[in-house]
Amino acid sequence: MSQDSDSLQQLRRDIDRIDESIHDLLMQRSALVGRIAAAKADSRVTLRPGREADILRRLLGRHSGEFPKLALVRIWREIMGALVGLQGPFSVAVHAAGRSTSAIELARNHFGMVAPLHAYRSAGQVVRAVADGHASVGVVPLTPGTELADEAEPWWASLTVGSGEPPRVVARLPFAGVAPAQGAPEPPQALVIACRDHDETGDDRTVLVLETGPEVSRDRLRAVLSAAGLEPAQLLAIYRHGAVWLHMVEILGHVAGGDARLTALVAPRDPISHASVIGGYATPLSPEALT
Repeated sequence: MSQDSDSLQQLRRDIDRIDESIHDLLMQRSALVGRIAAAKADSRVTLRPGREADILRRLLGRHSGEFPKLALVRIWREIMGALVGLQGPFSVAVHAAGRSTSAIELARNHFGMVAPLHAYRSAGQVVRAVADGHASVGVVPLTPGTELADEAEPWWASLTVGSGEPPRVVARLPFAGVAPAQGAPEPPQALVIACRDHDETGDDRTVLVLETGPEVSRDRLRAVLSAAGLEPAQLLAIYRHGAVWLHMVEILGHVAGGDARLTALVAPRDPISHASVIGGYATPLSPEALT
C-alpha cells in the first residue's frame, strides 16, 4: 500500500472518530434535555422559540470554515425539533389549503422530520386545534400585505380575545432562508402559534392587531404608531368589514401587552380604537447572515 493510501486511510479513521464524538455529544445532549423535562413542574408547551433563536445566532457568530451556515442551521433545527418531542407530547397543526404544500414544507423544515404533522383545511381550524390542546403548535401561511374584505373574520382576529392562555404568535417561518433569485416570486412564509407568550431575545418583532375606521390610510397608521414610539416594520394584513378595519402590523422590538405605548395609541385624538398584542417572534436571520 502506498504512502498516499496510508494517509487516506488515516484521514478516514479520523473522520470516523469525529463522527463518533459528535454522536456521543448528541446522546449527552438528549440526556440533559430529559433531565430538564423531569425537572419542570408543569406540562405546558415545551417549545422555546426565543431560546432556539439564541442558540442559532450564537452558533453562527462563532462559526468559521467552509461548512455552509445554512446547512449548520438546518442540522441544529433538526436536533432541536427532535429534542422538543422528548420533553413531552408534541404535534404540529398545519393549514394546508387546497393542493399547496408550502406550509407543510415550512413546518417540516423548522420542526424536523420526527414531529407529527396534521393538516387542516382552514387557518381557523388550526387555531382551534391549538386552543383546544389537540396540537402543540400551529403553522398558518402568511402573505404580507393581504387585504380581506367582507369575508369571514380572519384567524388572527380571534387571537385578540380569549381567557387563560389563548394561542399567540411565537415565530415566523422560515427563520433562516435565502434571498430569491432575481425575478423569482417571494418564497412562502408562515406564522407559528402556540399557547404561550412570545420570548424576548434582544432582536425581535411584535405583532399587533389595530382596529380603526375606514378613513385611516397606511401612511396615517404608520405615523400614529411612530408618534407613540412603536416603529412599524411591515403591514402584514388588513381586514375590512363595513366600518370596521383590522390591521395586523409588525412592530420593531419586543412589546408586552401592558406596554403604556399601547394605551397611548387609543387616546381620543387618535384614529385607533383598539390595540392588541397577539404575539411576536425573534427576527428571522437575513440572507446576509447565512453567507
